[in-house]
Amino acid sequence: MKQFLLAVAITLGFSSASAQDDFMWGLTGGLNVSSFSGDYNDIEHNAKAGFNVGLKAEYNVADPFFIEGTVALSGKGFKLKYSDEMLKDPELLDLLEKENMSLDKENKVDLWYLHIPINFGYKFSINDYLAVAPKVGVYVDLGLWGNDSYENNPFTEYDSWKKNPYFENNNFNRFDFGFGFGLNFWAANHFEVSTGYELGMVKAYKADSKPRDWYLNLAFLF
Repeated sequence: MKQFLLAVAITLGFSSASAQDDFMWGLTGGLNVSSFSGDYNDIEHNAKAGFNVGLKAEYNVADPFFIEGTVALSGKGFKLKYSDEMLKDPELLDLLEKENMSLDKENKVDLWYLHIPINFGYKFSINDYLAVAPKVGVYVDLGLWGNDSYENNPFTEYDSWKKNPYFENNNFNRFDFGFGFGLNFWAANHFEVSTGYELGMVKAYKADSKPRDWYLNLAFLF
């Protein structure tokens, strides 16, 4: 009986160690370059740089297949640039003068999300210290707060924008869902560089536009 219990304990010990080897977690952070698809009232959405930071976990489902998930604070958004012709529009100039307002040539919109991507990948081991993996997956975004050049929160108000003929009261959608694809690069089993592109599927506001985001992240996994 003692030998049986010892064998069971040894087996459970090895199983636990194996499970720990298959699961890793750690800190991640990096650069976002984001924008929105399409135009708004003939004004193009231009890219804007931001950053993300959070926690990441990876699990080897069946080597070499793995699944990864992240919970991060992610800064996205875009820039709108107005043409000289638009800024010289008599109707706009009269309204701006009446409201004692000014319209900058560029409006930067910062949008902060709780970003939760889940990806599936296939790991190619180059040697004992280096590996690379393509991955695909989905993500969910929950809008937390934001601001623009006119000190509005795009998720709740556009007080300044709705006073001119080019913009209406376009509150942004707090929820976004989309797809992503990318690559992971591992070094020494703990350091990871990841890059990818994400395409939102939910229209962000009245403009027929959806979020787009490229990222380059660094992670350290335990």
